Amino acid sequence: MGLFVKKRTMWAVGILSIFLLVGSGCQTDEKRANEVKSGTYSATTKGFHADVGVEVTVDDKGKITELVADVGGETPELGGEAGPKVAKEIIEKQSLDIEAVSGASITSKAVVDATETALKESGMDTEKLKGKKQTAGENEEITTDIVVVGAGASGTAAAAAAIDGGAKVVMLEKTKDVGGISKFFAGGPFAVESHLQKEAGKEYDIKKEDVLQTLNDYAHYINYGPLTKAIVYKSGDTIEWMEKWGVDFHVNEETPQIAHQDDDMKWRLYHWYDLFSYEPTDKAAIDVVHEKLADAGLEVKFNTTAEKLLKDKEGNVIGVEATKEDGSKLTVHAKSVILGTGGFAGNPDMMEEYYNTDALGQWGEDGAGVKMAWDAGAAKWDTASSLLHGNGMVAPSKESDVTLSTSPFNQIVRSPLLWIDRGGNRYCNEEAVWDTALSSNAAYSVGGIYYIVVDKATLDSYTKGKPLVMDTAVGGPNMDKADFVELAEEGVKQGIITKGETVEELAKGLDVEKSTLQTTVEDYNTAVKTKEDAYGKSKDSLVYGVEEGPFYAVKMQISNLGTLGGVRVNDKLQATDENLKPISGLYVVGNDAAGFYGNNTAYPPYEGLATGFAWNSGRIAGEDASSRLKE
Repeated sequence: MGLFVKKRTMWAVGILSIFLLVGSGCQTDEKRANEVKSGTYSATTKGFHADVGVEVTVDDKGKITELVADVGGETPELGGEAGPKVAKEIIEKQSLDIEAVSGASITSKAVVDATETALKESGMDTEKLKGKKQTAGENEEITTDIVVVGAGASGTAAAAAAIDGGAKVVMLEKTKDVGGISKFFAGGPFAVESHLQKEAGKEYDIKKEDVLQTLNDYAHYINYGPLTKAIVYKSGDTIEWMEKWGVDFHVNEETPQIAHQDDDMKWRLYHWYDLFSYEPTDKAAIDVVHEKLADAGLEVKFNTTAEKLLKDKEGNVIGVEATKEDGSKLTVHAKSVILGTGGFAGNPDMMEEYYNTDALGQWGEDGAGVKMAWDAGAAKWDTASSLLHGNGMVAPSKESDVTLSTSPFNQIVRSPLLWIDRGGNRYCNEEAVWDTALSSNAAYSVGGIYYIVVDKATLDSYTKGKPLVMDTAVGGPNMDKADFVELAEEGVKQGIITKGETVEELAKGLDVEKSTLQTTVEDYNTAVKTKEDAYGKSKDSLVYGVEEGPFYAVKMQISNLGTLGGVRVNDKLQATDENLKPISGLYVVGNDAAGFYGNNTAYPPYEGLATGFAWNSGRIAGEDASSRLKE
């Protein structure tokens, strides 16, 4: 049975071959041309989930004429889109001075770094390509009612609500596009007592007070109750408000997660965008809102990076300083600033400082907005709250034509088989795999890295089409037929899987104590035979022991879709100091804002929470900021 080779499509694999049409006005640096040997050169570097490879062609004049970026092992919605965009921009600008795509900074950098390595082989002086910047234009100074920093869901909601309130709004967005990470991972927001739930029937009759108390209980009351209440109680009306801004929704008819089947609150709160798709679409829900915002007069300044908040002598925030793409400065004077910059999950130093591990991944933004708020006097709060959501195989350490993560082998990843930590200990009921939040929470408890341990007999059973009940979220597993032993051996070659003919040999390969792993395996096999498990795994999942060599350990890593805190806010989303005194003129929303979840790394398993918080927090801030214009 053949291995599953990557499909060479622009979306599924993210490979793009881009040709440069040379205009009559283009000129080439003669010195660079004299140093360059024409031809096609390749290089590979580590991306987020997998190696990123490039093939770059240069002509005898030193011009980059073709660039192929292979990001097939990266997340399709992030790295899969970033690779082609970065490759295209490198060619268009003839420069390596390229801005990272929002939400895919690691993949973006990998494409640039691999391209630089390849170009060096041609003899090109790549330092010159890093310096090809536009001449700075004139500095600009403008005045508006409200300035919103960030064009993601929370910033977009803030702008819409402020315009509804009669405010003149300017939005600053550091990238070329709107949406942020919400454009890729958000199926829709949670809402309580919406008109859609009421129309759907009594099964959807869930009360605001019950949701509020459930979230308070989950957080053990370390969340900020007034903020959590404000978001929950606003959520139902926000659905109808967003419909007025052009977004259509539908409620779930069934849960996409097996673990939620017996708890209506976990899934009947979810309001899916009608435009949502697991595949790429030309238009997302947030694009619809921005079309209407443009008609309503919103001015968006793209490729403009906010860097510093302006304050008066009394400490009131009165605007923001930013840098435009050409290097010139933009000063925006405003009565209120609303920060919605996406948190700091893309900042490895901050992540390691607040989460004590470097294994959480690096989606998202660099924390610039959070730091600006701190510098303005806002309190640091809930810095260890995060959207831990699902787990996946680590990136391969060796190149291959096989993408194991999207092959049928992901049936193993989505099954409640034996999980062990890096010390060789089993640590939870593996049926947590059926809930994307709980599986990640469990993985965080062991530092973000763990292993799935199986024997050959288990792999043979999967080859015969006899899997356990699997996680069905995010499109579900690849159910194509496959030889799972063959795929496991491919994983060994790629450095994702460790193999041992005996448990002792596997322990040596994993660098864990032999006696610990032996005890773990023996205890698990006993649970399978007796159908009794100390961690509570059901009899239906206690099917496959770990008894027949060879044995395989699949290395797994947690997935983190963003941080969920950093700046203390009140129930109006005003930034506050440690004493809950508002910083006048400053609002913080979305992933930058603390308090809704509490300082709880374990993300609550209620569908649509993060997206719902983004839209509702932005809306509340925009409404409050615009209402104060009349004071």
